Amino acid sequence: MFKTSLKLFKIAGIEIRLDYSWFLIFAILAYYFGFSYFPKLLPELNSGIIAAITIITVLLFFFSVLAHELSHSLIAKSKGMGVNRISLWIFGGMAEIEKEPDTPFKEFIMSIAGPVTSFVIAFIFGVVWYFTRNFAPVGEPAAYLAQINIILGVFNLLPGYPLDGGRVLRSIIWKVTGSLKRATFIASTTGRVFGFILIAAGIVFIFTGNFLNGIWFALIGWFLQSAAYMSYRQLIFETSVKGIKVKDIIGEEIVTVSQETTLQELVDEYFMKYRFSRFPVTAGVHTRKILGVISIHDIKAFPKEELDTITVGEIVKSISSNEIIPEDMEVSEAIKQMTKLNLGHLIVMSGNRLKGMLTKTDVMNYIQFYSELH
Repeated sequence: MFKTSLKLFKIAGIEIRLDYSWFLIFAILAYYFGFSYFPKLLPELNSGIIAAITIITVLLFFFSVLAHELSHSLIAKSKGMGVNRISLWIFGGMAEIEKEPDTPFKEFIMSIAGPVTSFVIAFIFGVVWYFTRNFAPVGEPAAYLAQINIILGVFNLLPGYPLDGGRVLRSIIWKVTGSLKRATFIASTTGRVFGFILIAAGIVFIFTGNFLNGIWFALIGWFLQSAAYMSYRQLIFETSVKGIKVKDIIGEEIVTVSQETTLQELVDEYFMKYRFSRFPVTAGVHTRKILGVISIHDIKAFPKEELDTITVGEIVKSISSNEIIPEDMEVSEAIKQMTKLNLGHLIVMSGNRLKGMLTKTDVMNYIQFYSELH
């Protein structure tokens, strides 16, 4: 599931992962510090010491970003919200919190923790700079790290969702209006505006000769406006399925496939007839003892001339306990389980009795139907 990231360690039970895109930032910062910034400020030092100072500075920057995200996560845990992991990537960091805050105060305190932490770290590096300002090999990196943490804190306080400042803005509007939906709409709209402003600034930089800064501004702006839009869509989704049970979505007609069915019969009599992408497989025609699930992708590996000689039971994969859910589970929890385990379906059971199968398509169809009615 995490093919693009590397697990580093755990802090307070929270998994810390490093996205491979972060190595690009590491390379850019290392090049900038090692070949431009520190050589100009510290010309008397040899290349070996410059390299050591560069690596230490980049690592301290890394831990500054990690501390920012960790503060969000620790506050979230203290307020009863689980935190799966923190991922550090090209645009900074992201704490994956299991659920949204359920009160404006929790939202506010969790959001403001990140910028406050950045400002505290900036103060600490500022103190280090003050006492080492006459010893440049320590004072200059400390000064830079103080400045960059101030910038990190100020940028995250911009009132555009999903930045920390946008979440603070949402918590205030939520408290005043009593409407999370309205607060999210206003905060995410502000976030999109900021995103488009950054994109516009990036374009101006590009056409005025500042190409690298222009690309960077444009990428951050694109990410911000996209994240703001998706955050609002996510809220609409959660609102649509709140309180809805799995049994309310799955169809009453359960189309199952017997393990004796040949792959050719599966194609002709099931995939072509019902146009479903997958079917539950049972031990026999008159039993609902579930064996597994077969999808159209499972039969693509076999030559057409062999489809008459191979049965479903020979290739179907057994289901795991993670694929089975009770019919009374809320749809929102089912979707989280699908996403977390990277599953395309879930088997719905009532005791030992098969009730049906839930797919993401089922949920999306329900959301579309809900939206048309509301």
